[in-house]
Amino acid sequence: MGRLALPVLALLESNLSLVAGVLLVVLVASIRVAAADALFRRDLGGALMLLVAHLALRGLDWALPPATPATLSKVVTVGWMLALAWGAIRAGVALGLKVARMRRREAPKILRDVLNVALYALSAIPVLKSELDFDLTGILATSAVLSLVLGLALQETLGNLFAGLSLQLEEPFEVGDWVTIGAHTGRVVQVAWRATRIETQTGKLVTLPNNMVAKEAVQNFTGGELPFGVELPLGLSYEAPPNLVKRALAEALKEVEGVLPIPAPVVRVAAYEESSVRYLLRFFVSSAVGPEQARDELLTRLWYRLKRDGIEIPVPQRAVHVRVPQGPELGEDEITALLREVDLFAPFDEDSLLQLRAGVKVRHFGQGERILEDGAEGHTFYVVVRGEVSVRAAGSSTEVSRLERGAYFGEMSLLTGEPRAATVVASSDAVLLEVDRALFADLFRTHPELARLLSAILAERRSQLRAAANAGGSGPDSSPEANRIFSRLRQIFRLRE
Repeated sequence: MGRLALPVLALLESNLSLVAGVLLVVLVASIRVAAADALFRRDLGGALMLLVAHLALRGLDWALPPATPATLSKVVTVGWMLALAWGAIRAGVALGLKVARMRRREAPKILRDVLNVALYALSAIPVLKSELDFDLTGILATSAVLSLVLGLALQETLGNLFAGLSLQLEEPFEVGDWVTIGAHTGRVVQVAWRATRIETQTGKLVTLPNNMVAKEAVQNFTGGELPFGVELPLGLSYEAPPNLVKRALAEALKEVEGVLPIPAPVVRVAAYEESSVRYLLRFFVSSAVGPEQARDELLTRLWYRLKRDGIEIPVPQRAVHVRVPQGPELGEDEITALLREVDLFAPFDEDSLLQLRAGVKVRHFGQGERILEDGAEGHTFYVVVRGEVSVRAAGSSTEVSRLERGAYFGEMSLLTGEPRAATVVASSDAVLLEVDRALFADLFRTHPELARLLSAILAERRSQLRAAANAGGSGPDSSPEANRIFSRLRQIFRLRE
């Protein structure tokens, strides 16, 4: 190092250093003006300030009168020599890191600082020794007491510094990576001397001391093109059969936008806990910014799905859990009045209507959920109580009608066994009355005359729909259609003559 320092010192002390300083000022200023990289421009700005300081101190050195004290003259000389060396070093480090960023990612701040400080110190030692006869190496080697005091005073700071250096050597993450460190998840925006800063998905900046980061488990989600995995624990009632619950959870996962089919989502029973069975849902999304949105949509859909299936999300129970029975969600009078408005039930007498009212179920559907699927088997039909539903043509997403309170759909598949002829989707959060095939079977057993009456109503309705589809005019005679529907009813519900 001593042999290398001699020619460098000779260059600094000669007039060539002045020429080099002027050339470097012009070159660095030109590159800075042309550069578009804000970080590169900032680094070059620091180098330019040091080089301009070199020229100013060099001019001051020439302007000093002969009577100037030797010590002051030496200090000025050391100043312009160090300013030139440090300006050249900073410009060189900035250029090297710019090339590295073009090939990889942004270099962490701690790496720039360590390079600058180390090279500043190495360049200062020969200059101070030559001009001021000031030997830093001897001081550092003999000041054991000073080293001990500084070590104790700066223990925490030094711990963070060396932890930051170890993070750079091991590279568990880089600036720009999405990581989870302890309880914090976000994008790494800076790795500095003392701390690492991450930006969460809500825009908050979290500063984590480097020695804490070095001790925590770090999960990096940005490696390669692998999908982003999400795990969601969910506690549900002991009363619900696990197979029923897992089927409901798996079907809800399939409806969530952004959940990848490969790797396939997984639903497992994880544990029996104090007041619930804990299920674990594991699924994958394609982007690191998508998990929160997918989690939100999944939990929203699950509320409606679990409520429809009668699967309770239990309240934790410790000692005594008193449950006050709640009244029905819809009053009996409201349900009866709504059923009377449905033309399909016009032939029902009061006894039949009461039997029907006792068997209907209240179902909730969230906005965007599919209620019926084109081509599927139909064992239920629905009456709209609240909200709106959209009827879409078979094999298309085109809306053909929108149904509101009092409208009904799905009756033809339930009563005749034909596949669903359209897809029905909830246009908003909707409350529906569900009537299933078992309820109609009970009605036909107690009131067999209803089968032929309903057949005539269904045939008339189908005739009207066909006439409307043919742009007006009267539909064909519905009698043969009524006989056909009645024949299907007898077959499905095993009715006698």
